[in-house]
Formats: sequence, C-alpha cells, structure tokens
Amino acid sequence: MMDNALASIFRFLSTGKWARMLLAVAVFASPQVILLAQHKTTEAHRYSYDKGGVQLEGTLTERTVYGPPGFGETPAKDIRERILILKLAHPITVEPLADAKAKNSPSLDTARNVRDVQLFVGRTQTAEAHKLIGTKIVAIGTLNEAVAPSQYTKVWMDVKSFSPK
Repeated sequence: MMDNALASIFRFLSTGKWARMLLAVAVFASPQVILLAQHKTTEAHRYSYDKGGVQLEGTLTERTVYGPPGFGETPAKDIRERILILKLAHPITVEPLADAKAKNSPSLDTARNVRDVQLFVGRTQTAEAHKLIGTKIVAIGTLNEAVAPSQYTKVWMDVKSFSPK
C-alpha cells in the first residue's frame, strides 16, 4: 500500500508544473537549508579570546616542533620540543572580545575552523598530562591568539585544569 502511495506521488510530481516547482525548490532551497544548518552548528562552537572558564573537549596528543633559537628557520641549530595539542572533537571559531583593542589584548583576529589547540599547562600538571596522551579529555582555561614563535597553533589555551572524558 505504501509503495502505491509513493508511486502516485511521484507520478503526480513528474507531470508538468509540479515537477518544475519541486526541482526549483530543491535547487534553490537546499543551499540555504545547508547554510542554515552549518550556521547553527558553528554557533554552538563559538568562543571568545581572553575569557576564562572555556571548556574544550578532544583527544590529547603530543607534537615535536622546532624550538629556539630559530623555531624552524635553522633546523640544524634548533632544539626539538614536545608540545601538547588538543585535537578538538568539533572545529571551533574564536573571536576577539568587543573591547579587545581598548584592553590592549594581542588577540584581535578571528580564527575559524580551528581543529588543534596548543595547551600550556603548569609545571605541576605536566606529568599528569603526559599520562593522558592519546585519551579524550576536557580542558578548561583561557583561549589566546598565537603571537609568539613558541605558540604553534593559531589558537592556544592557558589551561587551568583538565580531566579525562
């Protein structure tokens, strides 16, 4: 019975103006619907720099990078450093606060589609963090824009606490 109903609907739509109208709706409405769905998804993952208490979820990883003196410009002379990276469960957008310039914040540029965030943890937390490499964690702290050579991702976090997920 359901097959007959579907067949009738398709026959009706395939005749004349209804088919053209359905095609027009599919062609013109779909991009807007997709954009609206993406917009709602992105809104849920939107953060600001310089605000404490931000919670990010992802997999804690470790990356080896070039350090001083040239941070990759003189690889033969540069030391190798291991840094902590949080591979996010969902991409995020990070924006400056409205009064960022007035407060002399270095975080003034919007970062979109951020998937990796470098974590800066306190010395007392370093050993605990290394035990959690490869696991899902929740990190809580303040997001900042990378402005120094030792900040390897476009957004980094000053971590106040973290815990396994």
